[in-house]
Amino acid sequence: MLSTVYTGNVHAVRLKRSSAFAKPLAFFFPSSHRFSPVAARQPQFSPKQIAAAMNVSESSVKRWCDNGTIPVIKTAGGHRRITLDSLQAFVSGGDRCLIRPELLGLPPLAIQRETRIEGSSDPLSENFRHALAEGDESLCRDLMQQKIASGATRSEAAEALITDAMHGFGEAWDCNTLDVYQERRGCDIAMRLIYELRSEIPAPGGSAPVAIGGAPEGDPYQLPTMLVELALREVGWNATSLGNDLPMESFIQAALDYDPQMVWLSVSSVSEPGMFVAAQNQFAESLGEDVPLLIGGRALSDKLRPRLRYTAHCDSLRNLVELAAMMRLNRRSN
Repeated sequence: MLSTVYTGNVHAVRLKRSSAFAKPLAFFFPSSHRFSPVAARQPQFSPKQIAAAMNVSESSVKRWCDNGTIPVIKTAGGHRRITLDSLQAFVSGGDRCLIRPELLGLPPLAIQRETRIEGSSDPLSENFRHALAEGDESLCRDLMQQKIASGATRSEAAEALITDAMHGFGEAWDCNTLDVYQERRGCDIAMRLIYELRSEIPAPGGSAPVAIGGAPEGDPYQLPTMLVELALREVGWNATSLGNDLPMESFIQAALDYDPQMVWLSVSSVSEPGMFVAAQNQFAESLGEDVPLLIGGRALSDKLRPRLRYTAHCDSLRNLVELAAMMRLNRRSN
């Protein structure tokens, strides 16, 4: 919600084209290399095997072989064969990867391009981005704990590392350097890390004020509202994230069921501004004057925000935490 987190396009699954389609590789194995002793000692794969490992059609692989995108050697019978070196060059130099390397008898990640994720120059953040892109959950966890050990709270560590990584994921997605499976996998790892950090916080006592919140209907982003829940629990609130893509009618029902002392709305995406404004104002009116409604998120532009009803707009997670801590202190003193 209140930290700007980008998780990439969660709807469209797209296969990206390598620049090699427009310009064939500069080197190509001539016929004199067909029976090279070096090539003969390497593992060799058929187009059908490569297609299965990459989850593409065999005809596509054959086309890449014939136009020089994938260097090949030929058997005595004229069949195409792709050496391990050729496969390495193709994967490392383009935007494709081996989805199932085990079909080629290769260990996971034996041949993969390294995805460059831009972001903070802080070494810890840089290592976290790389580990998340590579799916190294154990390393991500270790780096998160290092951030906390350096003096950051759990929510500060999660926001700093995950937000930075997801911004980088978004830019990599736009540049076609991040595959959809990497984005989905990274989001899943980030959510598990947040759940683990949440489990480390002692359960709120019976006197802890109740807060609920989430992302409205049409908003596909779950990480921001999870970060809000984590941050509020750290400052003593009995906070529950209701999730994302939630109709306002469900928010209203949840408010009746929970009887909260505070509600938040994380708004990262708005597809129909008019409908959102009408539904949000109806929800705010249903809460009455005694329940503060805090809103935040990158979709709440200066043009949209004046049309909404709310108690406070928070432009960062820290802003929310400070306001929530002050509200809790005031409740205890009254």
